[in-house]
Amino acid sequence: MQPNSLAEDQRAALRRLQRAQLAEARRIRQAVADGYALAPAQFRCPGRRATLAEARQVAMWLMRMRMRWPTPARNRAFPCARIGRLLGGRDHSTVLHGVAVITARLSSGREEDASLRHMIDALAATLDAADEGAEAPRRHAA
Repeated sequence: MQPNSLAEDQRAALRRLQRAQLAEARRIRQAVADGYALAPAQFRCPGRRATLAEARQVAMWLMRMRMRWPTPARNRAFPCARIGRLLGGRDHSTVLHGVAVITARLSSGREEDASLRHMIDALAATLDAADEGAEAPRRHAA
């Protein structure tokens, strides 16, 4: 195999990975939008209404926790800059803040955060069920 061919194969593999990651991010965004009764396009708007801001932060948290980026880096979680671009061109620090807010609320144990925990559990179950449904045909085909 020639060196150019290897580099082309690696670039093609990276493009496939990026497309798969983008599809997964869109799936998460759609699930959160459905859970909060929003249109996915609303994540991109500059609005700061409480429901929209919480939904956006939940999407950030789910993308950060569920998606992995297979590059040899110290932090292999999906990059905050990419998440920010997917959610309306937000800065990576906005994503870090959103993830921190949701993480703190999930671990707070306060009763007012119980609905958030319930929402995230329901969204995770929905995403897991979709993952199992997508994998089922491949398992039977082998």
